[in-house]
Amino acid sequence: MTNPEDDAPKLIVTHVFPTGEEAAEAVAAADRLNLGVRLYNQIVPDEDGEGYIEEWVVELFDSAPELRIDEEENGAGEGLDET
Repeated sequence: MTNPEDDAPKLIVTHVFPTGEEAAEAVAAADRLNLGVRLYNQIVPDEDGEGYIEEWVVELFDSAPELRIDEEENGAGEGLDET
C-alpha cells in the first residue's frame, strides 16, 4: 500500500520576486516546463525596518498538485450568477 504523501508533488525551489509581473513571468515559464506552481504574496519588513514591502513568492514543484473540492463543504456555486 502506498502512502498518499509519497505521491504528493515535491518542492523543487522557491523564488521571491519584488513585483507581480516578474512572478507571472516565472509562472509562465514553469507552465512551459510542465511544473507545478504555488503563487502567493506576502508583506514583509523593508530593509530599513521602517516600513513594509510586498513580495511575490513562487514555489515550483515537480508536478502539479491534484485539487479536490468537496462541493458541500466549500459551498461551491454559492454567490455565482449563472446567467
